[in-house]
Amino acid sequence: MMMKEFLLYVGFSAPIISSLSCLVMLVLYRLHHIKTEEKPLYRMLIAYFGLVGILWGCSMIYVYYPVFYTYINQLYYIGLFWGQVVFYQFIYTLTHRPGERRFSIWHYLIPLIIVGIFAVWSIFVPFDVQLRIVTSRGEIMPGYEAYSYLFTSRLIFRGVWNILYTVLAWWRLLDYHRTVSDYSANTDRSSLSWVTLLLVISLSLVPPSLLSIIFPKRVLISSLLLLIPQIMLVVQHAILCYNMAIGNFVMIFYPKELEGDMEQGEDMQEEDKKEMEQKRRRFERYMREMRPYLNPELKITDMAVAFKTNRCTLSRFINRQFGMNFSQYINWLRLQEMKRLRNDPECERLSDEELACMSGFGNFRSYIRVQKMFGKKKK
Repeated sequence: MMMKEFLLYVGFSAPIISSLSCLVMLVLYRLHHIKTEEKPLYRMLIAYFGLVGILWGCSMIYVYYPVFYTYINQLYYIGLFWGQVVFYQFIYTLTHRPGERRFSIWHYLIPLIIVGIFAVWSIFVPFDVQLRIVTSRGEIMPGYEAYSYLFTSRLIFRGVWNILYTVLAWWRLLDYHRTVSDYSANTDRSSLSWVTLLLVISLSLVPPSLLSIIFPKRVLISSLLLLIPQIMLVVQHAILCYNMAIGNFVMIFYPKELEGDMEQGEDMQEEDKKEMEQKRRRFERYMREMRPYLNPELKITDMAVAFKTNRCTLSRFINRQFGMNFSQYINWLRLQEMKRLRNDPECERLSDEELACMSGFGNFRSYIRVQKMFGKKKK
């Protein structure tokens, strides 16, 4: 019995410790290592970890210090609602496209209005009634039935809110994948596979929350099943903090001189065949001589500046002339470079990992991903 109590206590403590640890690490990292355009991402993550700490701190207080929780229960709902909103805003910003609308303030105002209504309602409910609802783990108090149901539905709120914002984040990620392939040739970083994993973990936290519909809250709180979402949260924090620290992402960012090119590019006239052939020859000569694809962080905006054109014109040119988007074309050139190096006697002692990096791939894993992608196309 004592072991079970210890595990439950550790389970409640783990998300608090992990979130606050990640918060401190990101604050220290932010002071020295991040680019200007990435600062909003780190501010959001710091806010997110702070809100998660508040949420799980309030959950722990609910179990072990019910009197104190009765005073601060609105703080729990702020952590619950705003934590998911901040996490979604983080993904929204990470996948943001230039010219897209800014994040709506209503994502924050609606939860604030809900919590405000609940706070005002609580003023008219005696404190001993609120305390009884907490200590009884969900007893419906006569004369305060509606308030009791709302007060004890916090786990259901958490599950529904989690589903809503995870679905929104997933939609953002799919939209990002459609756009980034024509912006960055770094398939490893632009895939954001770790964000997909975070969303899977986020969805895995929903079933334990919705179990309160079936089982009494008193049973759930004392069950070791609660350890599952708590462990998953710690894993999520570690994945999030690690990938942000190593910069495993690509933000779509157009320099000011290239903003607004979309409109210019769409209205350009079709050029005659002879002129297009000349441009293709010049373009291919540049790629052979300058070999920009050897830069693993190459973006279409880098090449647009080099060719003194806009990104949309360059993207359309590559699509029409080579039948591939920007990312596919650059990685196809890297594969050709890899083949050349393998046939070079001077490189025969080098490993495939070293050859992949020399060919412009960020790492060997990126090379394998691209090789599989082109292998499927051949089939």
